[in-house]
Amino acid sequence: MSWLSPKQLLPVLLGAAMAAGGWIQLQQAGHLAKDHSALDSDEVAALQQQVDQLTRDNQALRALAQGTGEFVVPAEMIARIESQVGLTFRTPPLVHRLGREHLRDRVEASQESRRGPGGLEDRQIAYQLIGWLGMNDKLGAQIAALQTTGAVCWFDEVSGEGWVTDRFQQDSIPDQASLLRCLTRILLNQNFAAPVDDYQDDAIRARDALHSGVAAGVETKFFQDAARSFGFLSLKGDNEANQLLLGLPPFVKGLAAFQSMEGKTYADSLLGKGRDALLAKLQNPPRRTAEIMYLSNPVHPRKIAAITDPPGESVIDDSGGALGLRLWLDPEGKNQMNRELATKLVHDRWHLFATGDHTYHLLWTLELADEESTNATEKAFCLKAAEMAGTGEGMVTGTPAKTAEGRILRVDRVGKTILRLLNCADRETADAVK
Repeated sequence: MSWLSPKQLLPVLLGAAMAAGGWIQLQQAGHLAKDHSALDSDEVAALQQQVDQLTRDNQALRALAQGTGEFVVPAEMIARIESQVGLTFRTPPLVHRLGREHLRDRVEASQESRRGPGGLEDRQIAYQLIGWLGMNDKLGAQIAALQTTGAVCWFDEVSGEGWVTDRFQQDSIPDQASLLRCLTRILLNQNFAAPVDDYQDDAIRARDALHSGVAAGVETKFFQDAARSFGFLSLKGDNEANQLLLGLPPFVKGLAAFQSMEGKTYADSLLGKGRDALLAKLQNPPRRTAEIMYLSNPVHPRKIAAITDPPGESVIDDSGGALGLRLWLDPEGKNQMNRELATKLVHDRWHLFATGDHTYHLLWTLELADEESTNATEKAFCLKAAEMAGTGEGMVTGTPAKTAEGRILRVDRVGKTILRLLNCADRETADAVK
């Protein structure tokens, strides 16, 4: 059989995914109808997870099928980027055309694929229980909305390719600048691809900030050159994008600001030392957001925190890093003291785990640099946890508080420099975490 072209292959994959999903659903229904008592809750949950995964894969394939052709990248743009960054494209950059109405689905599918097993769904649950997100927030949809509202170009970190929407205007200076930024991300990805199977939040955010910062520098230089050639450029704000930004959770806005603003500051600081310094860091990118955030502060060496293995079944675990702690303590950036506490973080780890009835619980363990900063962070944790619980006053370390939903929150001090936040669905599970 001859090889199928991508356009021929996509319908085949879509059909296979839909058929498989339907087969599993029929099998599930058949089992349940044949002998409901023979299936316990774990088997039902496993079948449902298979269906959910196939549904997500199907959605991703549908998004892939929405392209409307290739976009011809002007040769002068390629030459400009290669000259400014000091790298060459290993292969011609691929940029596709896409209707604006399909871009959001593609972004969400890309974000889902990038997060490995569990995708964004498990992380959304964990983020909600930690307190980064509200219980009604939808992580994937909100990130996709942030990246696509008003956008004319987008870089896909998974495929390493770019997309332009039908809003793109070839003679528009802002649109050309946006395309240059997208092409720069493609160039960096070709030369410094992301590690395979690296799903860690802190490492992904740090690397993305560096790459985004370099791309922002290329975009800024283009605007400066255009201003010298054509005079002052009027950049009208996108009202739709501005309204969207106001309605997003502070955590999601904080992630975006970190990548666009602090990433550029970091990249500029490296470039100030010479192009070789920038290229060396691109070769060995930072794996901690603290490296991006605190240019003048030493990054504390990692220690092995005394992390208690949570009871029940482990679902997913990861590190929030200095950025995660800062956005938890002070998502609006209004309290300088709380922001500074994030500079004292040595290491952290959060665990999302489930008990037999598939109820989710969260344990977050943090190690600080010294006892003094741990004391200050403990006070901030008690205030923040009380805010989450809605108690109206600060919590006492080691004393649980019940939320309006009946969940149990507790802040523990388990060492001179180690704190824990516990969010459990019931008192029994919370008591089991010693």
